[in-house]
Amino acid sequence: MHKIMKYQIFHLAGYALLTGFLYFFFHRSVSAGNFLGLRAGEWLALSWVCAFLHQFWISMFWRLELYGGHISKKLGKGSFTLYRAGFILFGFIRLFSIIPFSYLTRGTLNINPHLSLGIIIFSTPFIVWALYSVIFYFGINRAFGADHFFVKYRNSSLELRGTFRFIPNSMYTVVLILLYHPGLLYLSLEGLIAGLIHHVFVWFHYFCTEKPDMKEIYGN
Repeated sequence: MHKIMKYQIFHLAGYALLTGFLYFFFHRSVSAGNFLGLRAGEWLALSWVCAFLHQFWISMFWRLELYGGHISKKLGKGSFTLYRAGFILFGFIRLFSIIPFSYLTRGTLNINPHLSLGIIIFSTPFIVWALYSVIFYFGINRAFGADHFFVKYRNSSLELRGTFRFIPNSMYTVVLILLYHPGLLYLSLEGLIAGLIHHVFVWFHYFCTEKPDMKEIYGN
């Protein structure tokens, strides 16, 4: 149990701390409009709740499977399928919700629209390259964390093709630049701050869950 819960108190503390930042920045913000029946604050709340569900869903499945195979003992081969479905569902809602939030808070970022669009255009090829590297070099199942479920993935070597040749952690550094695009697209300062807080929370996942797990699976 100690190994399963290792560093998760810090993961949870990070979520609580960042929730406080979200409240500080946005508790007085008012949106006159709505999108699909939800106001800006409700889209932000949906996104942030899904951030919690997303990361702790991953942590729960990874740790329970890594230390004892508890999920696969109960669900068999369907364990990875269930885990991956939750990962995709919570992750998609989490990221999608930033778009209407940024739209409803548009016009609050005081920069030249051409500069904002230029940043999006400049960064997009790097994001696409990183996504290509993840899918076709690193492998999508491995990116989901298949090495927690299947021993065969634990013999994989360090990936050094594509963006991984230059940036070892391309998924967290390059791909997640996408978090800032809605805020840049709609010139929303609130959207940029929300993207930043989500990005910081992903790094909490890395240091509290993924990095310790990698040491357990692959050694130092």
